[in-house]
Amino acid sequence: MGKSWGLVLLGLGTICALGWSQPVMAKTSQADEVKAAYIVDAKSGQTIYADRADEKLPIASLSKLMTLYLVVQAVKDGQLKWTDNVPISHEVRKLAESATLSTMPMGKNEKFTVRELFAATLVGSSNSSAIALGELVGGSNAKFIQLMNKQAQTWRLDAEFVSASGLDNTDLTAYHYNLPGTSDQAQNLVSARAVTMIAQKLLAADPEVISIANRGSIKVHQHRVATSVQILKGQPYYDAEAPVDGLKTGYTAQAGDCLVATFKHDGRRLIATTLGGTWKYSANANLRLMVQRQEHYQQVVPKTVDYQIPGTTAKVTLVAKDGVERWANTKRPVQRKQVAVWPLHRDRPNYLPAGQTVMQYRLTDTTSGAVTTIDYVTPKAKVLLGPLHLATTSAKRTNLLKLPLAFAN
Repeated sequence: MGKSWGLVLLGLGTICALGWSQPVMAKTSQADEVKAAYIVDAKSGQTIYADRADEKLPIASLSKLMTLYLVVQAVKDGQLKWTDNVPISHEVRKLAESATLSTMPMGKNEKFTVRELFAATLVGSSNSSAIALGELVGGSNAKFIQLMNKQAQTWRLDAEFVSASGLDNTDLTAYHYNLPGTSDQAQNLVSARAVTMIAQKLLAADPEVISIANRGSIKVHQHRVATSVQILKGQPYYDAEAPVDGLKTGYTAQAGDCLVATFKHDGRRLIATTLGGTWKYSANANLRLMVQRQEHYQQVVPKTVDYQIPGTTAKVTLVAKDGVERWANTKRPVQRKQVAVWPLHRDRPNYLPAGQTVMQYRLTDTTSGAVTTIDYVTPKAKVLLGPLHLATTSAKRTNLLKLPLAFAN
């Protein structure tokens, strides 16, 4: 579900923009191509854009977001402390020596804390750090991957993990970190919606993640670990028109270029994910720009409504149960419809207790067909065409039942 604006998707051609008869942008280069994309409001969870968002795809190092989430939870649960030293296996240290698979070396007798490896995993996408953290949390690599899949099932995500780092078995086998029972080319398969939700959960669990992810580099002992997110401010591909403050990149030959980027618009944090690109930054930047130009967080329905109860002459004042702000497209607003949800009674008095849901506004995205609802409730007890106090307390109700009562017509 969500809005399709004009992002070029592999095999789909150009998708028309929301509210336009012509595409917002034409296919200009392969740099704009991705296999899936998804954008969500980090706080409310409202989907802003989605295309092929539920198709499970390789996500490479974006997998580390789940590893980092489970580390945060282990610290919160008291299983770990940020200052704990992390056991480093011989195979992990060997992996850390790889010229192609490592971003931070691990000396023979060098010790690292949970906090240090967490930062190296997030900022520098250190594969050896992610695996070592997973073994610490799970007790073994295989048991940690079980935790990853269990968490995905708890959240009902389209996800299948075989690796804590995001490396696939073509790389892991040489270090004996291929999960037993998996194929020689097995890899993590996760949908764009799912990996975005993982990022959302990570930010909610530890808001400090953003301040770490926004660093151009970190220093771990004598090692300088550079960010893999080269679109941060001060980095080579920073774009002032579509600035980001994190979060994670990923690449393998099978996954292509993948990116989860966090940014702010209208004072709210959004998360934009693109998978399977030929260039990790271009398509994601185009999506962020379109959000800035077309989407705004605004009041979409009134806070209070003078609502006439169907079948009666009575009107009641209702208030929105939750917030009335949503993301809305400036070119094509959502369709709004009032729907009665409170049943009238024809054989007994009609009264409404305080907090009773009487009506809903149903908001329909005309492009995707996605429907969201906002409940409207009574701020205080109300009797239709009768005395207000009839609905307040049971003690008074006994005597008041002798009074004339309002019934539905």
